[in-house]
Amino acid sequence: MRMIPRFEILAVWVSLGVFGCFRAAPEPRLSLAPPPVLLHENFDDPSAEGLAPVLLSDPHITWAEGLGLGGSAAIRVAYVGSEIGSERVGARYPLSVSTDRATLSFDVRFDEDFQWVRGGKLHGLGPKYPITGGRERRPKGWSARMMFTRGGRCSSYLYDQDQSQKWGIGRLSRAPVFVAGRWHHVVLQLRLNQPGEADGSVRFLVDGREVVEQGEVVFRGQGGPDTLIQTFLFSTFHGGATPTWTPRKNGAPTTVYAFFDNFLVTEGARES
Repeated sequence: MRMIPRFEILAVWVSLGVFGCFRAAPEPRLSLAPPPVLLHENFDDPSAEGLAPVLLSDPHITWAEGLGLGGSAAIRVAYVGSEIGSERVGARYPLSVSTDRATLSFDVRFDEDFQWVRGGKLHGLGPKYPITGGRERRPKGWSARMMFTRGGRCSSYLYDQDQSQKWGIGRLSRAPVFVAGRWHHVVLQLRLNQPGEADGSVRFLVDGREVVEQGEVVFRGQGGPDTLIQTFLFSTFHGGATPTWTPRKNGAPTTVYAFFDNFLVTEGARES
């Protein structure tokens, strides 16, 4: 019997790719699917079904062609001064899916002569039956919105389950975040609490920088499908409920404006 030389055995192994089994396996490529979109509106076609025609039915809101971010279309909101701040501008719009975690983002530009005064409301998220306007807290009700405040600062504005509070609670940014006449990108990340537990949270970012974070929030006092995040709250006005919140010119109430564009709500809490 002929002895097979070692170099011949090695050659066979190489030709059969036996040594390949000892090579490091290639790293798997991660395919990160984008989060489900629950609401999207950029106002490019104001006649299309969706959020745009709902908002444009409000006499305080007009379509602003070419005045949006990057020359796109947007909407312009008129803040008409009144004895309780400015006239209320708001709408509630259902999301396509209910969830316990969601991210809202939008772009905003306050006009060059915008007056912050003492502050006012900005948009947010809520359950099927949100609590706003100083109404009594309910176990199934809550809301999470933002406020603009003096000097262009911002704060969270939350209706939780604290029955000792009449109005929403909030946490103020350390420094101004809004500059009149400039576009800003706003992100609200919301995580609901487990029913009855103090483990809810909200996080606000402006232009990619965290400006407010609030944890240990009891948004809902009980569970159930109606308590999940399922409503977009378009909500913006000065107030407050007294004349000290009112934008004025020469001592009389006046009207100021802001532009909004690119509303997006996605499932989950993204990081930017």
